[in-house]
Amino acid sequence: MTSPKNARSVMASRTEPSGTDDYFPTPPWATRVLCELILGLKSVGEDGCEPLNAWEPACGGGHMAIPLRDYFDHVSASDLFNRGFGDAHGEAWDFLTILPEWQFPLEAFDWIITNPPFGLLAQQFVERALAHKPKRGVAMLMPLRWLETIDRVATLFMEQPPDTVAVFAERVAIHKGHYDPKGGTATAYCWIIWRTEQATSSTKLVWIPPYSKKRFSKLSDLKLASAPQVVAEQPGPLFSLPETLEVCNA
Repeated sequence: MTSPKNARSVMASRTEPSGTDDYFPTPPWATRVLCELILGLKSVGEDGCEPLNAWEPACGGGHMAIPLRDYFDHVSASDLFNRGFGDAHGEAWDFLTILPEWQFPLEAFDWIITNPPFGLLAQQFVERALAHKPKRGVAMLMPLRWLETIDRVATLFMEQPPDTVAVFAERVAIHKGHYDPKGGTATAYCWIIWRTEQATSSTKLVWIPPYSKKRFSKLSDLKLASAPQVVAEQPGPLFSLPETLEVCNA
């Protein structure tokens, strides 16, 4: 029998052993919550919708990039591991080490939005995204407990305080290797948003209301749940840039 202490550790942990692939697809409804309730974006084609570009640098199977396309005119999606989402190119796309100037100018992006790998890589993803200086900001989906620890508070949150922390009232069920619309979890999540267009003096805490899952889920999400899992045993290139090159080079 698993002890209560061990049970809590299992339920709260999403850290992979060193050297393995950290693949935990994001339920699409959680991304729509960010776009509509937190960022206040309108759907593409809707009156008053502002043309914006986004980069999803840990796209996996596209579970976040696909709903982002409902709100951004252009969504660029990349990943170190090739899971069949997007177009493969000649070099591995490691967000932490490779600069994308050869492909497109960084100023093309308004937002960098992702669910980053966990463990030590998570803070590196945040710092890298902020260093790229997207025009509007950076949004990261994180476990609520990620807001603590002395080192992280000292080296990140106090040095570069986020503009907003948005806490989900209900659980965002994230599972290893697949998306399960009916799944559950004991881990609480939040969106952490940094605004690069303006200085942040204090962080706002907001709550994402109950029943947001029901409100922002779509029948089309079931296609992502039923899609076969593609396991990339070796790091491989993956980059999807539908139309962005044309816009940037115009």
